[in-house]
Amino acid sequence: MQNELDQRTTGKNLLIWISALGGGFLLSFLGFGLLWSGISWAVQMVLALLFFTALSYGLSYWSSGAVLPAMLLVIGAMPLGLLMMQFRDTSGSHLLPILVVLSWLFGMLAGYFWGKWARRAQIAASQERASS
Repeated sequence: MQNELDQRTTGKNLLIWISALGGGFLLSFLGFGLLWSGISWAVQMVLALLFFTALSYGLSYWSSGAVLPAMLLVIGAMPLGLLMMQFRDTSGSHLLPILVVLSWLFGMLAGYFWGKWARRAQIAASQERASS
């Protein structure tokens, strides 16, 4: 019985880790595509912030606030993020690509802490109902 429970936990963790790596890469690929399509920098930052926040929130909530999925999300987005920071904006500066990648990181952090907070609030509410 315990062995079956351990296998389920291991399978769940593996699925979370793969989702974090793949999701980070796919969202960074989407951000790279937005850069190539010519969407304004401000819209890119807002979209990246929303998408990375949503993914990070889901992973954090699903993994009960574990740090490893958040780190894997950063690792998944890192290759294209580093490549994107090498581009220049219309004025010849690297500032706007760096700000877009920083909005990715800010979205990941915001989603992580939001998911961790929501999970704790749910656990506290269920314990309060159980004690009543």
